[in-house]
Amino acid sequence: MQKINTVDNKRARAIGRALLAWYEKHRRELPWRKSQDPYAVWVSEMMLQQTQVSTVIPYFRSWMERFPNVSALANAEESDVLHAWQGLGYYSRARNLRRAAQQMLQVHDGRVPELVSELLALPGIGPYSAGAIASIAYGHPEPLVDGNVIRVLCRLFALRGDPNRAPLKAAIWEHARELIPKQAAGDFNQSLMELGATVCTPRNPRCKLCPVANHCQALPQGLVDVLPELPARAKPTQVHMVAAVATRGSRVLVTKLRPDAPRWAGMWLFPNAELAASETPEAGVSRALHSSVGLRCEAKALVCVVRHTVTRFRITLDAYRATASGGVAKTLTVSECAWQDPRDLRGLAMPKAHRAIADRLLSEA
Repeated sequence: MQKINTVDNKRARAIGRALLAWYEKHRRELPWRKSQDPYAVWVSEMMLQQTQVSTVIPYFRSWMERFPNVSALANAEESDVLHAWQGLGYYSRARNLRRAAQQMLQVHDGRVPELVSELLALPGIGPYSAGAIASIAYGHPEPLVDGNVIRVLCRLFALRGDPNRAPLKAAIWEHARELIPKQAAGDFNQSLMELGATVCTPRNPRCKLCPVANHCQALPQGLVDVLPELPARAKPTQVHMVAAVATRGSRVLVTKLRPDAPRWAGMWLFPNAELAASETPEAGVSRALHSSVGLRCEAKALVCVVRHTVTRFRITLDAYRATASGGVAKTLTVSECAWQDPRDLRGLAMPKAHRAIADRLLSEA
């Protein structure tokens, strides 16, 4: 590991001035930047984790109309929160938002706390989120490090090695702390993230437009396309699944996952299963329905094929319409089950892939 030098104050101030001037001129107009409302800052930061800005914008606007403050979120039903979040993925973020809002209501009089130590005690808030809220909403000179900042700082200071591992990880946080000015800390942190998102991009960075190119150590060393030295991603695993769109008359069966389900807890979906080796889709559909609610069925026609990604898994989900046998559906591996008119599925919180199946049913109705 290379020796990591500290940033002298003169250079830090020069970098800060250049970034703030650039940010003032080139910042994107985003809805959460229209005010320094701590609640809006917190919600936006939670939504932006592992999600593109263009995807977040409509969700943020809808969320702020539905849950305009800490109290509204804290008192909302979990199902309503999940419904508002559906499509964003990583649903633990939505649950943690609600849990943290309840804690804020009980401990902080319904106010988003401003101290990093208090923020870190809340569900779902880690060092990055705490630094973002403390600096952007309250102006405290607290650093933050996300993927964009890692890339900018690794290139700016020609930092070699895996940035996700110590001691380089600690060094990046220290550089972020050394750079942050006592004044305009929030704008500075946002300028670092904005630079990484729009100029110092993972591929084809626009170095000629970079406001701190003259400070960049990777540029003269020809390391811009090398840094950061992230480990190679594991090859995605292909998974084939089937879903049972079981019908009785005009109604379709949906099931609600248990609160302790490893994924999509508390959300509604169609009974589904991963196909076993050499298992036919028709057999998989029958198994999925019987194992979850105890009903037998015969798979009929393919409704649609949905392709989606969950972490490192690339999933192909084939949805088959099936005629369910008589009998009462039981909650064998789920918390609830219900026969619903397809139009009523709009009001249920469903994962994105299952929402796509529901939308197809509605289009055929």
